[in-house]
Amino acid sequence: MNNKLLRSLLALLLGAALAGCGDTTKDSTATDSDNQLTEDESDDSGDGNADSAADDTASENVEENEDDDETSDGNGDDDSDDADDADSAEVEICEELTTDLSRVPTKVMILEDKSLSMDDNNKWTLALEAINGMATAYDNDIQFGLDLFARASDTSDNNTGRPDRNNNNASCAVGESVIHDVALGNADLIVDALSNASPSDATPLLLAMRNYTDPAYAPLFLGGDGNRYLVVLSDGQDTCGTDGVFSMQGGATAAELAAVTAQLAENGIKTIVIGFGQGVDPDQLNAIAAAGGTSFTEYLQASDGEELKAALSTIAEKVVVSCEFEMGTFDSSDVNMNLVMVSFDGTQVPRDDNCAGETGWTWKDDSQTVIQFCTYACGILESEAVEEIQVKLACSEDDIIQVE
Repeated sequence: MNNKLLRSLLALLLGAALAGCGDTTKDSTATDSDNQLTEDESDDSGDGNADSAADDTASENVEENEDDDETSDGNGDDDSDDADDADSAEVEICEELTTDLSRVPTKVMILEDKSLSMDDNNKWTLALEAINGMATAYDNDIQFGLDLFARASDTSDNNTGRPDRNNNNASCAVGESVIHDVALGNADLIVDALSNASPSDATPLLLAMRNYTDPAYAPLFLGGDGNRYLVVLSDGQDTCGTDGVFSMQGGATAAELAAVTAQLAENGIKTIVIGFGQGVDPDQLNAIAAAGGTSFTEYLQASDGEELKAALSTIAEKVVVSCEFEMGTFDSSDVNMNLVMVSFDGTQVPRDDNCAGETGWTWKDDSQTVIQFCTYACGILESEAVEEIQVKLACSEDDIIQVE
């Protein structure tokens, strides 16, 4: 681990807390000069965006000045950090609260277009192969689920995927419940479901996404703890609108798709979208991406099978790092939870109740059993600069750095 990089990132984090969110209950001068997290070391950006250039800039600055900063620590090596790490923040610790933090797995629901056009240019088979690769590679790390749209073709005219004269809504049907709700070890079920399905019908993209505003539709994905991502894979444009009536001239508007995506984001569901092939509607897919609440603010274009594999791999690598951690077992009746202190490799992370400042950590809910790292701290975890997260009890609330 690069200790200089970690401290620089944490300096930015605390600087963001101080600059953007008011005073703290404890001044950052409680740390020693080598490990001090002060406003002078921060960039005053404080925008709380884990996917901004803030942590990248910190990394670049450290790397550019690494040669200048590496001086002898008197121990015969070139690392000036190690000698001071042992006595970093001068905070009296009264108790080790837990040593068995467990990461809450990320949940990813794959929402795949099953419209007739997915049969063109072997796209269905290529998508199956790409999804199989991602789900298998991360089967034990990400809770995957699967859903398809449209979901009915029995009344379509000669299996062309176009509605017959007597049932205009048939090709726009979506499910009443998800095909496979999320779970670890779901790769085989997902591949089997895709192998047994075949492209048909229209593209009820908005209706399929709107299903996820109903908590009963996919209760495991939509409930409980963990970061939740809806990964939309489509090769065309919505052709069913908000009322489920098929139209070759187009269905839902970009604004309507953005609105349902924003509603999902308000419910804690982040959306990432991939356009597969040359027939996508960039305006529709970008509207979804922009409202999705992730760093993927534009849709990912995959023109062939290899690009689709790369896009799915990029997404999995990004989302696999969950920023929620479940506490080990302890008797909360004997613990003053106001004294809980969370640190990255010994450096305290500010408490940021309800992630109001989007910088530090907070309790996921009133049960105070799951720690959630807010946007900026989550970005530090995603940078893989942290080796250990410590949860301890300070002896005084004055020792807790807290965003006000």
